[in-house]
Amino acid sequence: MPRDYYQVLGISRDCTQQEIKQAYRRLARRYHPDVCNEDGAEERFKEIGTAYAVLSDPEKRRRYDMYGEDAAGPGFGAPVDLFDLFNHVFGGGMGGPFGFQAEARGADLHYEVTIDLQAVVEGFEAEVEVSRQAECETCGGSGAAPGSSPVTCARCGGRGMITQQRSTLLGVMATTSPCPDCHGRGTRVDDPCADCGGQGVTRARQRVLVSIPPGIQDGQRLRMAGHGDVPAGGGIPGDLIIGVRVEPHPLFTRRERDLHMSLDISFSQAALGDRVTVPTIDGEAEITIRPGTQSGDTINLPGHGLPPLRGGRRGRQIVGLRVVTPRDLDDEQRRLLMELALSRGEKIDPPEHEGLFQRIRNVFSGDS
Repeated sequence: MPRDYYQVLGISRDCTQQEIKQAYRRLARRYHPDVCNEDGAEERFKEIGTAYAVLSDPEKRRRYDMYGEDAAGPGFGAPVDLFDLFNHVFGGGMGGPFGFQAEARGADLHYEVTIDLQAVVEGFEAEVEVSRQAECETCGGSGAAPGSSPVTCARCGGRGMITQQRSTLLGVMATTSPCPDCHGRGTRVDDPCADCGGQGVTRARQRVLVSIPPGIQDGQRLRMAGHGDVPAGGGIPGDLIIGVRVEPHPLFTRRERDLHMSLDISFSQAALGDRVTVPTIDGEAEITIRPGTQSGDTINLPGHGLPPLRGGRRGRQIVGLRVVTPRDLDDEQRRLLMELALSRGEKIDPPEHEGLFQRIRNVFSGDS
């Protein structure tokens, strides 16, 4: 069921033609497809344009008020070129794309959010308190005191720009510049709002829910359109830019989608093999150490790494093995290692305990 045109523009049914135009200017700037990347922005822009095309025409508005969209008559409900309508309302001679000045865009705000590695796996929602320049709640952004409205600037006729002509040797030259009386707004506030001083904006603290996707990299930024400063006099709000910092993990080192960790194993584990449990970002997992493992060998755990940013298969956890040589052997342990060395035919000459090694060597050689 089509929405009520007055609701589309956010105005009352007894509003003035000036209020209709102001509502359209505010919404069309916000939802223009070339400046708004929100889902459904283009459809919203078309809806706003259709509503304005009807309500800004006194005769069409009268028939709409009486009969709704079923109102009969030539031209009612006919297709509208919304971009021509937009340029007509904002004035085709104004600087910047589509007739509004580039400076009518609010400033971007920058904030930083810190997350841990677990949030990279699962994604994260963070609530950020933002101090921003927002539309004045008292006057609704018009800048006019309650009970009054801005009036059309007499000097520029509401265009916001003035054109001056001068004769030169090459002919008549025309230059267009912002109207000095209304500063490019097209309207003038004679009775300013006490809360915003006629600017239409005040400072406010607002909470914004930021969704951080799985797979985010340290240092990446997220842009939230329309959550920055609202410019004085109306226009396109700036963006909120969130810088993401990922805290270093005490165990894992990140390399793209893979997580790397080191695991110390004993000489016996390396020589004989073993089954051990290691931590992962998801909990614990069992790995098998092959007999004869050397320092620097690795074991891969597929699916225990990190997801890619735009979805897909998770990376690996790579366990790097390091064989640790014992330092505190007692005599019995040295004897056993010496017997092992001799049984393998190894010729070693330990600097300590030479007498013990010689006695063991004599036993293996048959000397008493």
